[in-house]
Amino acid sequence: MLGVLATAAALVLTLFTAAPAQAAEPVRDPANARVLVNKDHPLSPATYSPSLVAWKNTGHRMRSDVRSKLSGLFTGAANAGHSIIVVSAYRSYAQQRDLYNYYVRVYGKAYADRISARPGYSEHQTGLAVDVGLASGSCGLSACFGDTAAGKWVAANAYKYGFIIRYPKGHEGTTGYTYEPWHLRYVGTTLAAEMRTKKIPTMEHYYVLGKPSVRSYADVLAADSAGELWRYPGGGSRLHARVRIDTAYAGVRTGTSVDWNRDGTIDLLLQMKDGRLLVNIGKAGGGFHAPRQVGSGFARYDITVGNWVSADRYPGLVAKRWSDGAMLYYRNGSGAGLSAGKVFSRGWGKYWPTLLDWNQDGKQDIVAVRRTGELYVYPGNGTGAVSTSASARKQIGGSGWDQVAGITPLYGYTSSGSTGFMAKFRDGKLRYYPYSKGRFGTRTQEGTGFKAYNVFR
Repeated sequence: MLGVLATAAALVLTLFTAAPAQAAEPVRDPANARVLVNKDHPLSPATYSPSLVAWKNTGHRMRSDVRSKLSGLFTGAANAGHSIIVVSAYRSYAQQRDLYNYYVRVYGKAYADRISARPGYSEHQTGLAVDVGLASGSCGLSACFGDTAAGKWVAANAYKYGFIIRYPKGHEGTTGYTYEPWHLRYVGTTLAAEMRTKKIPTMEHYYVLGKPSVRSYADVLAADSAGELWRYPGGGSRLHARVRIDTAYAGVRTGTSVDWNRDGTIDLLLQMKDGRLLVNIGKAGGGFHAPRQVGSGFARYDITVGNWVSADRYPGLVAKRWSDGAMLYYRNGSGAGLSAGKVFSRGWGKYWPTLLDWNQDGKQDIVAVRRTGELYVYPGNGTGAVSTSASARKQIGGSGWDQVAGITPLYGYTSSGSTGFMAKFRDGKLRYYPYSKGRFGTRTQEGTGFKAYNVFR
């Protein structure tokens, strides 16, 4: 969120001061209830075998902690009037191999891969997975189980006992498996409750795998009051379901999505509440490298990031100094740290700035909110200078902009190549303002309930 600074700081709850940490890495220990096992993350070792106990005088086996929690789930279901049974639980490497090969023979490899795991890649081998079904035997291991009263009860209550529906409807593209409302995966009550509360649909979403954590400049990032960072994918003129991408952002005052080192992966530039500037370099496969400090002493500045000097290879920092209203440019000469700031304009004490190319001439302009509520644009010349004369500046917004806590430039939000910005209002509403060649399009409301969120640029 560029240029929010003084106004936005009041909206961020005071919680912790720790610097942002790297996103949680997938758990690989097969004995850990949070272990990630999927098509890309096999068990290690492949023939892993856990300590197991039998389920109520049946041939089904599972871990003892799973049996204990499953017993509670079955009791809860019975009290609610539903009779369910265990259909399948632990399968050894050899059993999974035989089952997978059978499906390949019957259905062909392409379909087998959608309904069954290769040996060494199955959650059942951990002892943490249990398939359940109706005691009557109807539906069997079929999607219709999810439509039964018992199936609906399981979906709504499994988290209370530490289970999740591992392969939910609508997420085959993420998990690689078809919808399986009967497949319960024990992850522990803490994680199951977290995923339920935060509406995290799959383990893959929880760990954010395979692609950069920030996918495009159409995405909106927001840190919640607990300091967890969420990505709201943009595109098609709307925000899509959010994905958690990192934790421990409560100490951040403002954040900006920017390819700081020009390696093709979007990074995060963070202005901390204590005045430090940190950069989290994004990993191509998801997550971020450890934060690196690139500046300090910015506690009393409003900052915005972009190619203020068009010839510069790397994006730099434009900062308004509170003490005297001077505007400074800090050059990022190597994709690492910043050079000393140079004053290029004065008289900005009543404004907070955001860099964007308003007239789309290839040069960054300064869009500035005045304390009295007007919105102005000051054209940049691409060489690090700006004219503040009355004839050069243009008012592009009337009264009411003092109710905006931050402006987030977005690219490709409505369609490929589209330009606009998301404005976060103090009442928690998000409104999108498309613009093209110096003219606004029709404003739309895109979200509510963001009052306690620190919305990044």
